[in-house]
Amino acid sequence: MNLNRIVDQILAITPGSGEPIDNWFIARLEQLVDAGLYPKQASLKKVAEQLVTNLEQYKKDHGIEDVVIGMSGGIDSALTAALFKQAGWIVHGATLPIHQIETETDRGIENIDALRLERHSFDLSEQFDSMRDFLGAYDTDYGGLQRQGNIRARLRMLTLYNLAHKVGGCVGSTDNFSELAAGFWTLHGDVGDIAPIQSLSKSWEVPAIAEMLGVPQATITALPTDGLGISTSDSDQLGMSYLEFDILLFDMLSELNNKGVKNYINSIDDKGIKAKAQLVADRVKSTAYKRANPFNLDHPIYSDRFDKLNKLDRSL
Repeated sequence: MNLNRIVDQILAITPGSGEPIDNWFIARLEQLVDAGLYPKQASLKKVAEQLVTNLEQYKKDHGIEDVVIGMSGGIDSALTAALFKQAGWIVHGATLPIHQIETETDRGIENIDALRLERHSFDLSEQFDSMRDFLGAYDTDYGGLQRQGNIRARLRMLTLYNLAHKVGGCVGSTDNFSELAAGFWTLHGDVGDIAPIQSLSKSWEVPAIAEMLGVPQATITALPTDGLGISTSDSDQLGMSYLEFDILLFDMLSELNNKGVKNYINSIDDKGIKAKAQLVADRVKSTAYKRANPFNLDHPIYSDRFDKLNKLDRSL
């Protein structure tokens, strides 16, 4: 398969593919494809197979077979559920609307049925309103959409863990690599026990593998949103499309051992693209604490305690 064909496939399937993209990004995408950072579909098939194998092994190692996943109607939760299903897990798909756009909840139900998951539904609108009123009674600044969005995410995760306890299972994380790098998730609201797609890029690997595993086309082509009511689309919050974000992120990762990220940003002539690159760098930097949570401090005397505990885990 030639390079142009792969680039065309990426441009066709990437979230928000109807948005115009500058030729600078197209040229960089071609170089990233050539370098293997945007794998061919044959390679992605092997990636999917390995993820399924790893989930099968996890199930065997820990003696667990039920997993609970919040089905938002988005591609990430659908792909996560499809991978678990392929690995032979009993997958419980839960819709958790909170004053939700009806079409999003409907897509969540469609994905549950299409992937043959166990269906659960919890409308948390009343509980959210109660919590919002409770917190707002003593916090006059609580009207911000982002803070209320965090409460939505944490209410959903509380519900998912309660269901997981009921069925004797665990909770699946649905964040991808792009969201991980951007800090585009809520601490204690999005993070479950197993994260099958957290190494996959949103702009190519997630939609391409989702298509391979039979995720409904309406979900693959849907405009990504946070489902928290903060904005109308993910690109509004990121300040760019996922494809632009990923291209700049992969460029920066490639430059870590070369000329460095600051020099890379300064080398970009186009002011608009340079501003987007700085946005990516600022997002990654400002959300590093989330990826290191909880940040464990070594014992002042016995600094090897964590290492020994990890070795004990692996030996048992």
